Formats: sequence, C-alpha cells, structure tokens
Amino acid sequence: MSGNLRMDRTLTSFIWAWIMLIIVVNLFGIAGLFMGEDSDGQALQELREIYSPFNVINWLLELVILSPALVAYLWRERRRKSLQAR
Repeated sequence: MSGNLRMDRTLTSFIWAWIMLIIVVNLFGIAGLFMGEDSDGQALQELREIYSPFNVINWLLELVILSPALVAYLWRERRRKSLQAR
C-alpha cells in the first residue's frame, strides 16, 4: 500500500511541477516580448496576437507541451480507480 501512495504522490508532484514549468516558460516569453519590442503598445499587440483564441497553432502547441502532465493525470486517476476497485 505504501508503494501505491508513493506513486500517487510522485505523479501529483510531477503534474504540478510540469504545469508550473510551463507557466514560468510562458511568463519568461512574455517578459522577453516586452524587452524585445520598441514600445509597450507593440508588445501588447504581439501578446494579443499570440494568445488570441483564434491562434489555433499556439493553443495546439500549448496542449502538446502540457501533454506529459495530462498523461500523468490520466494515469494517476486510472491507478486511483483501480485501487478503489480492489
């Protein structure tokens, strides 16, 4: 039983660490965008274009980047369900 709890905690830690990593990378990208543009207005316009709901490529890439955390979440939930069935 201890091994199952340890694996659950490991998967949960991985999920949170991966999500935090993606958030930090996005924040660094935003900061770099503001440092690289001539004015804040240009940076905001670029930011709006990147994170626009119509920029499907960006959202698909975000999904691909988050996929390890999503897979770990699904694996953890499947493990929890199978342990409850015992």
